[in-house]
Amino acid sequence: MGRKSEKMLVKLRLPRKLVDRLDRIARERGIRRSRLIASLLADWVEYYVEDRFEPFSMRLDRVGVIDKLLGEIVVVRIVRGEPYCDYCKSFTCGHARYVKKLYSRKRREILMEEADLGD
Repeated sequence: MGRKSEKMLVKLRLPRKLVDRLDRIARERGIRRSRLIASLLADWVEYYVEDRFEPFSMRLDRVGVIDKLLGEIVVVRIVRGEPYCDYCKSFTCGHARYVKKLYSRKRREILMEEADLGD
């Protein structure tokens, strides 16, 4: 027997104006409409799911984040000092916000360690 797919096809009936706007945004970001909609829905659901993200790998200029909702590893790069999500093509998506929180925690830990060493 074959394995069940991790992805599922869902058909939505949406107003034409909304679809046109989603198409425009997807085109501007250089991503498919389906990826944009998945990212938008995942961000919306983020508020209802506690453990959506998990750090996978951290480097100076990028972080790999496991998105349990999307079932994918998402790369977030640091561009001009701000987290930029390669999946969503956005500085403001849930992935970028999560990485921003991670960096602020790590920075705080490093500062605390330096303060302890100074004593």
